[in-house]
Amino acid sequence: MASKGCGVALDIAAEELGHMEMVAQTINLLNGHEMEANQVQAGEIETHVLLGLNPGLINASGYSWTADYVTVTGDLCADLLSNIASEQRAKVVYEYLYRQIGDKKVRETIDFLLNQEEVHNQMFRDAFNEVQESGSNQDFGTTKAAKMYFSMSNPGPNTFAGGDVSAPKFEE
Repeated sequence: MASKGCGVALDIAAEELGHMEMVAQTINLLNGHEMEANQVQAGEIETHVLLGLNPGLINASGYSWTADYVTVTGDLCADLLSNIASEQRAKVVYEYLYRQIGDKKVRETIDFLLNQEEVHNQMFRDAFNEVQESGSNQDFGTTKAAKMYFSMSNPGPNTFAGGDVSAPKFEE
């Protein structure tokens, strides 16, 4: 699984960089910017020199991308679940944008990106299914204390609730 999982992660990472470029190109086109470097008017020297008209690796506030944006636990199950959640959040953002934008071509781009997030989500789920019996899932909920929680939503004489606790898993 390690080499297959690594391959999946690298494939998705490469696609995500492509998505960033698609979004940047779409924004540049909407702003009326020329996309051919040799056609750019004088005066846009900073963008031309620093980025070559490519998307800048910065966040919405203008701060440079750093490794601080990468969170890794070292536990494959936990990291895959985090990636699944990230893909789902990205899909939700694209759905919000899709509903707010009327431009047909922009909507086509967003629809493509939204569908790719669904594909990535499924790829991460498939990878998780292969390793779900390992790492932090291996001994999930094995003690009595792990199966108890405070039932604050329905207080009473027994503030502890228990039940069958099982590790996360996805149906195929």
